[in-house]
Amino acid sequence: MSSSTAYVLYLTLLHLVVTALLWRVLAEMPFLFLAAELLLLGSVYFGVRLYRRLIAPIRLLGQGAAALEDEDFSVKLVPTGSAEMDGVVAVYNNMIDQLRNERVSARQREEFLDQLIDAANLGVLLLDYDGRIASTNEWLDRKMREDAFTTAVIQPSLHPRPRQKTGAGKTEGNGIVTGPGNRRYHVEAGTFIDRNFERGFLIVQDVTAEIVGAEKEAYGKVIRMMAHEVNNSNAAIASVLDSLHEAAAEGDPELATLVRDYLPVVLNRTRNMTDFMRRFAGVIRLPTPDRKPVDLNDMLRATGDLLAPSLGEADIELRYALAEPAPRVEADRAQLEQVIVNAVTNARESIGGGGTIVLRSTTAPVGFAIEDDGPGIPAEYDDRIFTPFFSSKPTGQGVGLTLSRDILEGHGARYGLGTGEDGWTRFWVGWGE
Repeated sequence: MSSSTAYVLYLTLLHLVVTALLWRVLAEMPFLFLAAELLLLGSVYFGVRLYRRLIAPIRLLGQGAAALEDEDFSVKLVPTGSAEMDGVVAVYNNMIDQLRNERVSARQREEFLDQLIDAANLGVLLLDYDGRIASTNEWLDRKMREDAFTTAVIQPSLHPRPRQKTGAGKTEGNGIVTGPGNRRYHVEAGTFIDRNFERGFLIVQDVTAEIVGAEKEAYGKVIRMMAHEVNNSNAAIASVLDSLHEAAAEGDPELATLVRDYLPVVLNRTRNMTDFMRRFAGVIRLPTPDRKPVDLNDMLRATGDLLAPSLGEADIELRYALAEPAPRVEADRAQLEQVIVNAVTNARESIGGGGTIVLRSTTAPVGFAIEDDGPGIPAEYDDRIFTPFFSSKPTGQGVGLTLSRDILEGHGARYGLGTGEDGWTRFWVGWGE
């Protein structure tokens, strides 16, 4: 029995009982009986008014609760005239407005997300609570019409090898999967919480173009870097051999001395470069330094002698400022020679002609520097000098400094390049404090 029915029955029985009692007591006094009946009628009137103010709003709230249960957010309550109940009605109506607005916003977001996913070149797959496929977007649905795609990409991702659970809301990247036609797909698997239960999902993206582009870029970087280093060394070697050839053609009596002084340097640099390139190409990355004791003075002078003829052709004077006793480090000499060749080549190209390059060694800290009095490096390039493939020269490729940076970082060295207040540009390398 509802509260309203109980209330009506209570009022009815109460007034019937009171009427019967008044009839027995006041039957012989008509005027008092009539007055008592008028009072009873007034009581009935106030009972009905009280019913409308209390019981009717409660019934109305019950209807609102039923609408909420049915997720019908269009039903609103009408004020009853009772200050207390009208406050409850206002709160309920405001709650209904918020719920309706949130539902509309959620539907709009869902529609936008669906449109965005359909427009994107990727697939989304949702699983139900039992791990079965519940839905897929249009892109993935088209792909899954191919049995080979489903077998190669989807099934292994839905049933991966056992691994440590990451927890709901986290993703487990399955990595790159090869599908039909040698297409590569990046598959991301994860879980989310839906109504307090965990569900799974997959995100599949065709990354073939990106991978091919990255591979081409990597190949191009390696090829440019190798060609750059070979050309730098070959230019110096060719210059020395040209000088020897001219001396032989002219019958220069100093030919034997020139051969004795320069040919060992050329042969040594050729062997080092060959070894460097062999190891570089063998792993398609900068090889781990083969550390051995290196006399920095001897290395600077040998490399300088190799480059001296090409510098002489550009009317550039080469000087040595070597510290004593000779500083020594544990390093890969072939790699450090490549750093020096790159630095001297950059200095020569910066000067153009008619300048000076100094090869300097230091003991505190142990290291070396290549200095030139060329036009210098603009200040706006200071923070980009060692950025891969950045070059301030119109025809530069930005390869030499990139390789030098990788070599020096592999040696745990500190390094820098910049133009000082005295106008000299210095490429310095050091170990220790």
